[in-house]
Amino acid sequence: MASTPLLNDIILLEPVPITFEILIYVIEAADIKLVILGWYCRLCVLMIKMPLKFRLRKTRNYNVLSRNVFVLSVVLIDKTTLECTLSSDSSGLDCLHNVCQRLGLQQPEFFGLRYMSKRPYPKLRWVELERPLKRQLDKYAQSPALTLAVMYYIHDVGLLQDDVTRSQYFLQVKYDVLEGRVRASFDQAVLLASYSLQAEFGDHQRERHTPEYLKDFKVFPAQVIKETEVSTLLEAVVWQYSSLKGLGQALAETYYILEAQRLSGYGQETFMARDEKGSEVYLGASLLGLGVNSASGDSQTFYK
Repeated sequence: MASTPLLNDIILLEPVPITFEILIYVIEAADIKLVILGWYCRLCVLMIKMPLKFRLRKTRNYNVLSRNVFVLSVVLIDKTTLECTLSSDSSGLDCLHNVCQRLGLQQPEFFGLRYMSKRPYPKLRWVELERPLKRQLDKYAQSPALTLAVMYYIHDVGLLQDDVTRSQYFLQVKYDVLEGRVRASFDQAVLLASYSLQAEFGDHQRERHTPEYLKDFKVFPAQVIKETEVSTLLEAVVWQYSSLKGLGQALAETYYILEAQRLSGYGQETFMARDEKGSEVYLGASLLGLGVNSASGDSQTFYK
């Protein structure tokens, strides 16, 4: 039998148990023709009694990602997550376009990406879209994770010409309301909740959309819930919801946005600062101008 080149490449190293698959690999690679079954059985017994420990020479590199590629997660406005694979030179805008393309969102100019900062304040920072993304995350971010959010709010809802853009914008405004960044009274909260339910479920069904059924859906701001009995809110919203029969999803979302635009805090981003006396104040930047609020909330100054 001819000599087997493969066996000459075997290197005795740290113990690695020989499995049946390795044995078959060695036999096939060496082109050994086993004709006598008894010889094969004796070989198997020999390998079991004398467990040689060896490693085959590495012939392939199975690395999935190179050094020039990295993967990050992007939390969407509806709280689902996408994974993006980008080059180390990709800009924040490249990532934003990647996400918007996968969502079918045709107006990315209203949106941006945020990350959790290593610094104590502000914890949420916007990605600088024109700069390389990986460098920003390596330097400032707690982890390679981003959040999609509306960056530029509008007062003319007619600018939202794409259905997906409008729906994503609606979701952002809805979460702003539910999380208390946009402040609503009882009546405003009920109206907004009814538009939200119409957009999500369509026309009200008396047997299905009862207060008992709707109580598990988050449609009211926490502050309003604290001030009013949940049962009272649910009864009011069911009545209001039933009056919207025939209103399509697109119009329900549009009316929600229009109603939210009237409320205090719409499109506002808040920052901590200190005034000329060294006292803590909150700066609220919005489309209307700049608001300065004392930390206690007793006084407010607005600049247009």
